[in-house]
Amino acid sequence: DFLFGGGGRSVRPHGGRAMKAVTIATIFAAASATLMCVMHVAEVGPPVPLRRRRGTSQATQLVQEAFSDEVPVAPEELSARYIMIDVNTVRWLWWPAILYLFWGMAYVCDVYFVRTIEVISERFQIPDDVAGATLMALGCNGPEMALNTISIFHPSNIGVGAVVGGEVFNVLVIIGTALLATPAMYMPLKLGKFNFFRDVIFYMVSVALLYWVLKDGLISRLDASVLLLGAVCYTTTVVYSSKIAGRFNRSKTLKLAVTFVTRATVKMTSVFMTPVGTGDDYDDDEDEEVEPETVERWDEARASSDPAEGSVLTVRVDLRNRMMDRTHPVTTRYVWLRDDALVVSTLVDPQPEMQLLKRANTGIVFDHNAQTNEQHWHHGGLVNEPYFLDENGQPKIPHEGHAGELSRPLLNETGRKDGGASPNLPPPVEVPGFRDTPWELIPLEDVLYCERLGEQGRNNFNLHVHQHDAVLGRLITIELSAASGAAMEAWVGAIRGKLLDQRRTSVDPPASKGISSSLMEWVEWLQFPVKWFVARSIPDMDDTKLHHLYPVAFVMSMVWLAIFAFSVVKACDGIHRDFGISDDILGFTVAAAGTSFPNVFSGMCVARQGKTSMAVANALGANVQNVFLALAIPWAIQSFLIVGGPFPMRVDNLLPAVLECAITLAPVVIVYVLHGFAMPRWSGSMLLFVYAVYVVFA
Repeated sequence: DFLFGGGGRSVRPHGGRAMKAVTIATIFAAASATLMCVMHVAEVGPPVPLRRRRGTSQATQLVQEAFSDEVPVAPEELSARYIMIDVNTVRWLWWPAILYLFWGMAYVCDVYFVRTIEVISERFQIPDDVAGATLMALGCNGPEMALNTISIFHPSNIGVGAVVGGEVFNVLVIIGTALLATPAMYMPLKLGKFNFFRDVIFYMVSVALLYWVLKDGLISRLDASVLLLGAVCYTTTVVYSSKIAGRFNRSKTLKLAVTFVTRATVKMTSVFMTPVGTGDDYDDDEDEEVEPETVERWDEARASSDPAEGSVLTVRVDLRNRMMDRTHPVTTRYVWLRDDALVVSTLVDPQPEMQLLKRANTGIVFDHNAQTNEQHWHHGGLVNEPYFLDENGQPKIPHEGHAGELSRPLLNETGRKDGGASPNLPPPVEVPGFRDTPWELIPLEDVLYCERLGEQGRNNFNLHVHQHDAVLGRLITIELSAASGAAMEAWVGAIRGKLLDQRRTSVDPPASKGISSSLMEWVEWLQFPVKWFVARSIPDMDDTKLHHLYPVAFVMSMVWLAIFAFSVVKACDGIHRDFGISDDILGFTVAAAGTSFPNVFSGMCVARQGKTSMAVANALGANVQNVFLALAIPWAIQSFLIVGGPFPMRVDNLLPAVLECAITLAPVVIVYVLHGFAMPRWSGSMLLFVYAVYVVFA
């Protein structure tokens, strides 16, 4: 209670915070002193054997010699004599220590560094697509760039190994786990051809350039400049992807060529596996005509400011993860508020000018659900998996054993069953377009609070939500923007009123703590030191009043990343010394998995919402920017500003490592093409198996 606040009670009326700080500092000082003593004893070696006097017990002999006035003994010498810790046991502490450092690096990057970059892009009004391909990519590759920056002052191959090994980890593990977590209604997963092959081509180019740069063991100014030029080319392509894809779709010649190649591929591969559809629905869906009634109802909702009737709002989701927030797409959604939940339609904006942008948005998914008469594209969920609604406004779970099956109901059974119109159904539920797409339910019990951003937010307000039924899910922020200030005030007032009613009517006792809850308490206790020190040295960019301190937040985030990166390098040196594992192998495996592992859970989180295509695109895009930014920027600084010329960077077994990057990408491309330009669920297990084989060979 004294350390953590005591439930709001103060121990002393004055100086409480100072006493807490002194107490925490004392605890850390004592722990550090104890650790130093243990490490000192471990280095001294075995105890010195003593000769026991005749007729005296060994215990008496030890006490007499320890406290004899004739032969004074220092405390550390006394401990060295009679306390022995086996070095073979102590060395295993390197592994939990390096895991803790990886978590600290990911925490600083996800919670502070990425958010600071978002504030910078907002203050300088950088377009979202440009910011996603430049600044957000810089934040996405923050840990890898920090490791390579530290290598400037502490030469090590850990940074390069983390990038090369991270390429394999992102492709096999992140994509594999995301496919396994995808709901059944979206499987096999259809991916947009243009975005997929764009990222694959740039990925292969980046790997080839990396081999060209490292093959002679020297990094020159030309090498760094070529990699930075690759970053510029990739960024330009990403920014103008929608326009380039639009030209492909409007060109009849190219469209016929793509259709011919697609159908020929499907016919040839049908011998080996069952393809998904004809393979050309990707292009035909672009020309789908929208019902006039759908456009009319959408326009009415766009002008509406009444949450009871529903409004069209601009929505963006912040997952607090550097990889999944890299693209940060902004979409327009029909949103309706009912007594127990926020109801969000997955219908894509039916305006004609928006139809050409469908496939450029990685949050668009293809629905194979048998509950709808037509299979088509729509948005994935914001927080939870979308479902079709029954006559009482309850979600229709397809079947038991469903990939997104919940351990507790999404909503309580509160719908009317007397044959009348249910108050839990959205008003346009029978309108064409709305009727054929699922709805996402965000229970108000999962909403922590609603935050009004005011004039600075330009009619924006935020909802802070926990993903339903997710033990490991972190806080998700939904950023919503209304058409006018009056609409924003109406929505904020209505949501806050519903939340108050929800709090008053919630009479269920708190759930009993299980083993997972108890373990999470221990995890939070271990995380407390890093969170406490970081929170008091980096301004919180979630607080709009502190946005003017973004330079301080940026610099301090980089300082903390550098501290953790230096500690990781030193820990790898210790593992190399005590276990004999080379730095190259540590980089390809341990450092690569450590810097990328937090992204696995975020990839599974968006996959449960149906946005697995976003996880795939971000994994491939992060690999490209790992080479073009995380390596190129530190190398450019060293070659241009510090060394003033080429500097050595020798990597052992470079050719096998580069070939592994290309070979491990091959299963993804082969399955995608052979399965009718879609990824089946079993391919996720296959990718994880391939990674296990890679680790064994590495």
